[in-house]
Amino acid sequence: MSRSERKNEANRFRRFIRRSNDLHVEYLDNPQLLKNYDRFANWQLQYLLPFFSDLYDQEGYAEAIDFVMSDLAGIGISNRDRDLERAAPAITSMLPLAALATIASAAEMNARVLQVNIGICRCLAGGKDLPTEISERDYLIACRQASSLEECVELVRLITGLGKTLKSLVNVPMLGMMLRAMRGPAHAAGFAALQGFLEKGYVTFKRIPDIDHFLEEIESRMVAIFKRIYTVPLDQAR
Repeated sequence: MSRSERKNEANRFRRFIRRSNDLHVEYLDNPQLLKNYDRFANWQLQYLLPFFSDLYDQEGYAEAIDFVMSDLAGIGISNRDRDLERAAPAITSMLPLAALATIASAAEMNARVLQVNIGICRCLAGGKDLPTEISERDYLIACRQASSLEECVELVRLITGLGKTLKSLVNVPMLGMMLRAMRGPAHAAGFAALQGFLEKGYVTFKRIPDIDHFLEEIESRMVAIFKRIYTVPLDQAR
């Protein structure tokens, strides 16, 4: 990767991590939207998880599914994203080029998923509080207003592509020990949320016996879910 390519990846990382944090501010600074988005994120998680229920019994899969579904989108990631933006000077200057490209893609994925989810939440709420009961039909309508099948499938491919890149990290010698050794310095420097995310991601993927199979299952099921969301007749919604 040339110097110009490195500059492009650094700029891409900064642009998308800034976009993520701008999106976080949208709901964190708006009490009604914060309440709605928190409820929506939890509702959506409960809607999606049953599609993966049979995978929970496979070794290492339960923790990985929860990590992908909850740690990569939702209210709790805002502290991590602030850590990432604060650490941008070190990230863009010190990371190896391949790792920089990977984290830039992760930042892009995160920003785009947040934008879609906040859009769906806004469509569901219509400027008011979310309804007490959210029906699948209402959810499908909101999804179709806020995004498209093509965009969502592209995001799935981005997520699983990142998973394949991260697969190589679990075999890096001493990486687990290095992450544990970073706990104290990271907390002292104010990057506790970022450190916790990195450790959890590493440990979670390390426990998966067959990462390729896991990612194939995630991709095929997520694509099937989105095809249902965007193509099933509304009168067939549960």
